Amino acid sequence: MYLLEMLFWKAKTSAPRATEELDSSPIQQACIGVESRIQREPADEYAIFSVSDRLMDVQGAWQEDRRGVVTCLFLGVMYVLQAQHLFEVVKPGMEVMVLGVDETGERIAWHDHVAILLHVLMWAGANFALFKYCLRWIRLEVFTQQRIIARFNRVTRQVHINRPSYAGGIITLPWDATVMEMTGGDPGSRTGDGTLVMGWQGDRTGAGFDEVCMLGGLLQDKGSAEALGEYIRRYMEEGPDAVPQPKRLRATFPWPWDSVRSTLSFLLPSWRNGDKGLVLTLALLLSPLLLLHSLCHWISLLLCWPTWWPRIIRRAGLPGAPVPALTVAEDYGPEIAQKLRASVMKLVKPSAAADCVSDA
Repeated sequence: MYLLEMLFWKAKTSAPRATEELDSSPIQQACIGVESRIQREPADEYAIFSVSDRLMDVQGAWQEDRRGVVTCLFLGVMYVLQAQHLFEVVKPGMEVMVLGVDETGERIAWHDHVAILLHVLMWAGANFALFKYCLRWIRLEVFTQQRIIARFNRVTRQVHINRPSYAGGIITLPWDATVMEMTGGDPGSRTGDGTLVMGWQGDRTGAGFDEVCMLGGLLQDKGSAEALGEYIRRYMEEGPDAVPQPKRLRATFPWPWDSVRSTLSFLLPSWRNGDKGLVLTLALLLSPLLLLHSLCHWISLLLCWPTWWPRIIRRAGLPGAPVPALTVAEDYGPEIAQKLRASVMKLVKPSAAADCVSDA
């Protein structure tokens, strides 16, 4: 689920390279600053976890609804390695070695000891290889934090993004340096490919590296992305009274019916466009796979821990509470900082227009 976030971070912390130059004109045309009103009625698009007068938590993972595939593969491998091989081969074999006799009561020969030992070593080697070389991919869905959350604090005018450590960890960025880009099909599109991207250029934030975050998951169309972007912008710029209350908050607790809803989300564009017969037919034909996906989606959440915020971010904006420091490249150590600063995309400005961001 967190594949894109991990790849973005790996790209920024790879070997240092020469700073690239890019004409800022097309980027400025694609991006919208937070001071500009979007000509779209604001809507929460079922992307809000919580909202108050002080802060708002928004879904910050692009494909959170698609998790479950890695979990299915991991559980399958664990079933073969542990449930079958461990209890049907390794454990009985070890008992035979210790007792020195087989199931019939006859003593085993020396070559049987060798064969059993080889089986045990192969099983141990398979487990070692799995957790050494595959754990980074397993942790995209399992044994990591449950969700990526972007927290918008109106009082401190900061944006906090809570990601796993392998994707950059928790970062704090200034709201005033935020730019937005909305992509996707036209309203009524059947593709369900709307995306809201928020970005921060390193030169404007002082962080020394570019940052980007996809909010709200995969939305219905570009209009949905614009509606969510305007919802967040008005909340931060004009206050909670300037936006409608969310129709339904996303739950942070992993309820099983939320996993079913996530699995069926790819059918929503067709359902909304009137293809109810096609949707019902596909749901019926694919019901075994949909059920398996829903189950693995739910299990993946149960095998993760709740997203946790440090105390300074939880209290930020309260009377007398300190303001969290903005994240800079040096927070990650000198070696990583050098690579992060080398990854910044340098925008060449043909005019005095405001810069927009491009993630390296």
